[in-house]
Amino acid sequence: MTDDDQPVIPLPTAHEKEVSFLARSGAVVTLRLIDTGRYELKLDTRGDYTAVLLHDGTTFELHPAPGVHALGGTGLTATDIYEGF
Repeated sequence: MTDDDQPVIPLPTAHEKEVSFLARSGAVVTLRLIDTGRYELKLDTRGDYTAVLLHDGTTFELHPAPGVHALGGTGLTATDIYEGF
């Protein structure tokens, strides 16, 4: 997969504080702006899944809430997030 083939993760902005996208599994992933480069991530298929998504302009970090066992980590790409959900 080349960089041009990477999925694009839509990120909320100050004007559009919440956005959603369809992950590979069909789950709707909702991102809500917390602060610059910091977002809350929720899944429609797993009500218990909440995570903080950080984006530095290049890579992502995903930190699930305590007690939530699911995708998380640092150095993630848009593809990792799209494929992981």
